[in-house]
Amino acid sequence: MKQFSLQYTSSFCMSLHLAMQAGIAIPEGVSMFQEEETDSSLRERVAVVTGELEMGETLSAALRKSAAFPDYMIDMVEVGEKTGKLDDTLLSLSRYYDRQENIKKSIRSAVTYPVMLLAVLLLVLVVFVVKILPIFYDVYKQLNAEMSGVAMVALNFGNWLRASWVPIVIVVAVVAVLCIVFRRQVAFVFKKLFMGGSLGASMLTARFSSILSMTLSSGMDTDEALTMAARLTEDKAASARITEVAAQAGLGVSFAQCVADTGIFPMLYNRMLSIGVRTGASDTVMEEIASRSGEEANTKLEAFIGKIEPTLVIIMSVLVGLLLLSVMLPLASIMSAI
Repeated sequence: MKQFSLQYTSSFCMSLHLAMQAGIAIPEGVSMFQEEETDSSLRERVAVVTGELEMGETLSAALRKSAAFPDYMIDMVEVGEKTGKLDDTLLSLSRYYDRQENIKKSIRSAVTYPVMLLAVLLLVLVVFVVKILPIFYDVYKQLNAEMSGVAMVALNFGNWLRASWVPIVIVVAVVAVLCIVFRRQVAFVFKKLFMGGSLGASMLTARFSSILSMTLSSGMDTDEALTMAARLTEDKAASARITEVAAQAGLGVSFAQCVADTGIFPMLYNRMLSIGVRTGASDTVMEEIASRSGEEANTKLEAFIGKIEPTLVIIMSVLVGLLLLSVMLPLASIMSAI
């Protein structure tokens, strides 16, 4: 069964947090959320939670039986129930899934927009070699002249495209379907190829600090928080670095020093964390780091997308320009000699 989206999960957590703030019991809060849901299929799945709560189950048990929420959320709710910080946990979960949704949208934009732009530019190039170059070829034939070698190569390529358009369309459609079906893997490969360096580091910082902010504010100790952060981090290299932090912390090294040694955070954030640990406000500092690093990652993603667009336009413009020059310059020479 498909789980709820990150945005829907965030909304659910925030609604329950607001209900608890208003002194409303959890079962009634879930029931109110269910009544406000207009989608019948979603309402039925939330109703499972309501039913379990009315039978006396805890919120974490009810969420687990619904199979509609992420395991991470359920684990954190259970921790919040045991530590008596369920209200704070729900608020932290809402903020966490909001940040994850923003990062997910940014990555989707970084992948989708350049691909669509490239498709449009390739379409323009295909139209040029298939439809426009043959017109110039006829003009040259009427003038008893020949096009340049570059133009002839492009013309032959266009003739091949026109003769083989059916299998080409089938292959493109199959590739498109595979990209849609395996969009997560495609996004992962895209991140590996193009989103390294400072951008990748910012995204790791945002995810790591967001997880730690929520786990620490929910009452987990540092070791448990780091273990969960390593488990939830999708990148194996990043997970290994977090595991290294946990191992060092287990040996008695200061948490802030462990993080600084592994280089997960920039120097500025390391200083903030060090002060937060000393003042007993690690969760608050992590929340601030998560917010700042999330904004930084989004800014770098937008800058990355901003570089791709002009690069693709320049490349395609140069290609089309070269083809036009290879056709127009000889033609201009012939026309001036007549």
